[in-house]
Formats: sequence, C-alpha cells, structure tokens
Amino acid sequence: MEDPKSLVSSEKSTGSSSSVLGTIQGLPYRTTQITDSFNSVLAMIQGLHNHHHDHHRSNRTNPSSPQFPSKQPKYWPIFGPPDEDLISSLPDSLLQEILCFLPIEDAIKTSFLSRRWRSLWTQMPTLSFTRECYASKHAKRAAFVNETLARFIGPKIKNFLINFKFDEFMDAFFDEWVLFATSHHVEKLSLLLDGGFLYAPFAECKPYSLPQFLYVNFSLNELILRQCVVLPTSQVSWPSLKVLSINYSRLDTEAIECVLSGSPNLQKLKLHNCGGVNRISSMSLEVLVVDAIYEPHEKNELVTQISCPNLLSLSLSGYMYRRTFRLVHASSLTKANLSFVMTIDKKDKYDCTKHRSIFRDLLEKLCHVEELTVGTWCLQVLSIWEIKGISSPLSKRHCLVLETEICEWDIPGIVNLLHSSPYLKKLVINLNYCDNSKFEFDQTFFDSYEFDGVEFLASTNWIFKCFLQSLENIELTGFQLSSWGSEFLVRFMRFLLNNTKVLKKVTIYEQGGTLLESWQFSGPNMNPELESAKRNQILLILSGGFLLNANIPDLNYFKDFLL
Repeated sequence: MEDPKSLVSSEKSTGSSSSVLGTIQGLPYRTTQITDSFNSVLAMIQGLHNHHHDHHRSNRTNPSSPQFPSKQPKYWPIFGPPDEDLISSLPDSLLQEILCFLPIEDAIKTSFLSRRWRSLWTQMPTLSFTRECYASKHAKRAAFVNETLARFIGPKIKNFLINFKFDEFMDAFFDEWVLFATSHHVEKLSLLLDGGFLYAPFAECKPYSLPQFLYVNFSLNELILRQCVVLPTSQVSWPSLKVLSINYSRLDTEAIECVLSGSPNLQKLKLHNCGGVNRISSMSLEVLVVDAIYEPHEKNELVTQISCPNLLSLSLSGYMYRRTFRLVHASSLTKANLSFVMTIDKKDKYDCTKHRSIFRDLLEKLCHVEELTVGTWCLQVLSIWEIKGISSPLSKRHCLVLETEICEWDIPGIVNLLHSSPYLKKLVINLNYCDNSKFEFDQTFFDSYEFDGVEFLASTNWIFKCFLQSLENIELTGFQLSSWGSEFLVRFMRFLLNNTKVLKKVTIYEQGGTLLESWQFSGPNMNPELESAKRNQILLILSGGFLLNANIPDLNYFKDFLL
C-alpha cells in the first residue's frame, strides 16, 4: 500500500509563518486595531506572511542586552521586578503549548506581539478547528482551515481536532485535512462532525466516510470519531492505537473485527449509538464502553457477543433498542456497569422469560467482579424475579453501586441483589432521577401485581439479617437537601441501618459532589444510645423534605421512620 506520506507534497509555502496577529487581553494599543471577525483573520493570514523573513539583530555585543545585565538588587521579589517580561523568557516550545489553550484564531493573532511571536503559532502541537472559532458559512470555514494549514511549519502534530457541521461538498477538504494530520505524525485525531444523522429519514446529508489511507497509520494512539462511516476495504494497521471512540457512526461486525484485529495494542474502546455490531473480540482490550444502540430498521432482536479475556472494565449503558449482550469470555473483569435500558415499540410486549434468561446469564458471567453497577431498568427486572421467588446468582462482589432514585418497584430488586452479595462491604446509591424505565415494560404486567413496597420491606426484614454481616460503608450521592425526599429511600435506609452489624461509615453527598455529612461508627464497642442517635440523625436528614410540607399536621408521622 502506498505510504500516505508520499501523497503529501514536500514543498512548503514561503509564507508558512504568516503574522496574523492580534493581542492578548491586557496588552497595549494594538488591541483596538484588530477585529475579531473571521474575515480579518483570514485576510491577515493571506497578506502579512512576508514579515517572516525579517532579520533578528544580535545583542551579544550590546551592553544593554541581557548578556550584560546591570547591577541588580541583592534581594529580588518572588516574581522579579515589575517591568520584567516573564512570558518572553519562556522557551518557544512552552509558549507553543500555552497557545494551544487559546482558540486558534486568537493564537494566530499573537503574531503581532513581536518578531519572535510571528511564527510561534505555526508550530503549535495542537490544531483545533471548532464551530465557535470562525464564520458560520461552510465555504469560509474550509478556506480558514486551508489557509491555516498552509502556514503551518511544525514537524509534528500531537492533537488535531475538527468539530463542525459536515456537508457533502466538503468531502475532499476533509480528506486533505486528515492527510495533512497523518503526514505530520498526528498522535490524537478527533473528527467530531454534525449534521449527518445516520438513520433515515433524519439524515440531513451523506455522512463522512473515513479515507482508506487513514486505516494504515503508525503514529496514531487515540482516535475519536462522530458521525463517520467506518468501512475499511483492506487490512487495518494501527499498531500504536490505544484509545478508540466511535459515536453516532455507521459500523458493522466485519468492520469492527477488522479494526480490532489491526489494533493489537488497543486498550479502550467506546461505542456510542453505533448499531450493527454483533461481535466484539480483542485480546488487548481492557476497557469497553457500549452506550446506547438504536437500530430502527431491525425487526428482530439482536445479541452482541463479547469475547475479551483481558477486559478489566465493562459498561453497558443507555437505551438499547432490540439489542442484548452475551459475555463469551471476560474472566478478568473486576468492574461492570449494567445501567442500560432495553426499549421496545409500543406495539411490542415485554418478553419476561426471554430477557430474564439473558440477564441472568450476564449476572452469572459477572459473579466474580469486585464492583457492580446496576441501573433502574435492571433493578426492576430483578424485582420481577424477587416477586416470583427467583434469586440472583451468588457473587463475590465487594462493592455494589445502584443508579436509581429508589422508587417502590426498585426495592425488591435491590433486596434480591443484597441477598446474592454475602461479601458486600460497600454500598453506593447514586440518586439519579429516572421516570421512563417502567414504561419500557408492558404496563399491564405491572398492574397484574398487587405490590406494596412498605409491606415488602417489613416482611423481608428478618430474612436478610445474615446477608448484611460484611457491609461496612454506605454512600449516598446526588442528594438534594432542599427537595422532597423519597419515602422509599428513607425506609430502605432504615432497613439497612437496622440490619447492618459491622457498619463503620455513612456518607451523604449533595448534587455536584459536595459533602453534606459523614458519620463514623465503631461497631459493637460504640455506646448503643450514641449509635442510635447517629442513625436517627441520618434518617431525619434524608426525610427532611417532609418537614417542609405544611400538609403534615404533626411530627408523629416520623416515628415510623426512626429506629
């Protein structure tokens, strides 16, 4: 296969260090001379590049130069004298790294600062072209990118980003830009495109297909794609690739297998809203994230097989339309996330038996993981099991994370998981509001059960005392002190506090991660009255929302919540 580098002309533009200069905030009078419009930036790129050939004067024999410093005070302030230019004393490589934090048109404008700054931006290790940076018209965007790349003289690009709407007429431009990045040994390539929804009749235009020369690259270690077609026609060779993220893109099983087989060192793979993948197999993969799959044209339910013997972390989240998963080989897993929601059409009915079998198979394959995260939809599947007297497979997990707001239909599923977790040491409840998971089931199925969550907790209280012997740490995140608390959250916490024998710590975090309160327990040696007071304080904080309701006549209502 022809080397992609050979496709790039070695001839460099004589204006590669054009001075499209502006100013940094706080610098003197030039600020008012430079507009922020796209047209002025483009004009400067095209018209001022001749300044690159100005000569620098030597200061070696100039007594006023830094080589012949004047007498200095004995003790300098920590930041030096007030008139000292600390930024200009930095090496070019560090200044170029700093410029990467600016929008690219602002980085270009810095070439007005001095002769030294004229060409600094032309060797920045990061080039980011985003929709916020310049003109809204696609033709002007393309011209801006072309002119900027024509002035670039750096030997290497660490990070190359394109993030704006894709139109079909830009297809050739995108190929040229990708070729430019790969010929400069790009390490991280991000093509985040908009406007090409892949599912008719929503598609605004034909999505961008990755050029075939990109599939052979030896410098790329991270590739992020959005709304692209990944369809290699020959063997893929990405020996340095470690991170691959594909979002809203067109895939199929053959394409992903070709990519994985050609990426022997790939460690992390993320697939977001990518349909058509029925098998994921890799010997090197350590982290796999599958977030939402929407395949509206599929009439039959599909199964994705996962065979990754060295996989350490697995996350299955988001809405899965007619898609389930089967773990063929994942014996190295230590962390798993099952927060997905299986969606169905309104005309469909929930097949309890079929999904129960698939979900049970998943739990059996994950019984050895140390940390398991479960979402609302999966909890409600487990609730159906619990009501029908079906237990979950026993596990060795030490940490259980619940992604739910704790509603009535979650309670049996949570108890079912606790029943199967005799070695559990830490329980985390992420209070994520979810109001749609139940609607993915056939509502008549729910209506056929006369279920009372309060009675359920009371009736099972004695059963699970022996299953909470190891629980030491309870953590709640996302709690809103000012809003109405969940009655079932309070009752469930009361259930835990009353039955956990070796509890050491309870922590509550507000939304945003701020610590609200933390309690330490010392087990059997603690004063029983002090321990009871701490537990009642926890319950009162969690039920604080009820105190704000003027419809409650007296506080005797809370007696049922306290220990």
